[in-house]
Amino acid sequence: MLRENWYAVHVLSQYENKVKSYIDKVKKEHGYEDKVSEVVIPVDTEVKRVNGKKVEKKNKVFPGYILIRMKLDDDSYNFVRRVPGVDALSPEIGFVPKKKFSKDMLVRIVEGPFSEFTGKIETVYEEKEILKVMISLFGRDTPIEIEYSQVEKI
Repeated sequence: MLRENWYAVHVLSQYENKVKSYIDKVKKEHGYEDKVSEVVIPVDTEVKRVNGKKVEKKNKVFPGYILIRMKLDDDSYNFVRRVPGVDALSPEIGFVPKKKFSKDMLVRIVEGPFSEFTGKIETVYEEKEILKVMISLFGRDTPIEIEYSQVEKI
């Protein structure tokens, strides 16, 4: 019996949504629902302030890829491979999403008591989504810890 696994599917640029909707539609019509169970486009929601209002922007974590959970055999492989816009199918290889923030990056604080200050990132705590940022306070560099959602890249 085949086991379901996650696979990365390389698609043409900007075709992620088209490929996902095509697979979701055609798998029902052609009876692949038992082999292809889930199609996902990983997105990261970024919150910014525009004219004093919070605006959410969704960014693709892996541009040019969709993730599919399926039972891989010749039949399901050929089904996915023949979808318009699909370039290649890769088994569970270690993807690393593009980094949102990194050391020495300049950021502007958009929320909280240090709003409108700019600073340089000293340390990134990815698991907690917190940054240690050095800001100039009274002429001295002062470290503060701040959440991802409270800063924006400059």
